[in-house]
Amino acid sequence: MRFTSATTVMLFLASSTAWAKPPSIEAQLIDREKQSWAAWQGQDVAFWKRHLSTDHVEIDGPNGPQDRDYVINGVANRKCSVASYNLGSFTFRQLGPDAGMLVYRATQEFACGDKHIPNSGWVTSLYQRRGGRWLNVLFEHLLIPPPKPAEPAKG
Repeated sequence: MRFTSATTVMLFLASSTAWAKPPSIEAQLIDREKQSWAAWQGQDVAFWKRHLSTDHVEIDGPNGPQDRDYVINGVANRKCSVASYNLGSFTFRQLGPDAGMLVYRATQEFACGDKHIPNSGWVTSLYQRRGGRWLNVLFEHLLIPPPKPAEPAKG
C-alpha cells in the first residue's frame, strides 16, 4: 500500500490526538476564568447562564453576597462596558476530584453609565464539576484601594 504525504499527515494527526494528554484541572479552570472575563467584556449573557451554578454566590461590593441572577441581570442590562482587563499571578488549589479554586490578581477599566471605574483586586473563584461540566459556584473580588496621596512634608 502506498501512502501519499497527505495520508501520512492525517495518520500522524489522528495518532497524536489519540495520545494527547487532556489539560490539567488547573489549566481547564484558568481557561474557564479567562473565558468569563472575555464574556464580561463582551456582555455575553448566554455564556454566563452556562458558566454559573444555580446556587452561585457573587461577592463584589459592599452589599454582600449576591446570587446568580445578580450576575446575569448585570450583564443583560448592559449598563457597564469594560474597556480593558488584565489577569495574572494565578494560583490553584485542587479541593477534591471535582472542586478547584483559583486566586489571582485582576485589573480592569470599566464604566457604568457615566461613572468611570478603574479597579484592581484579588479574585477568589471556586469551581465544582457537576454533570461532567465545571461550574462557577463562588466569585469574590476583593478590591485593593488606590494608594493614598503622599502627605506634604512638614517643615
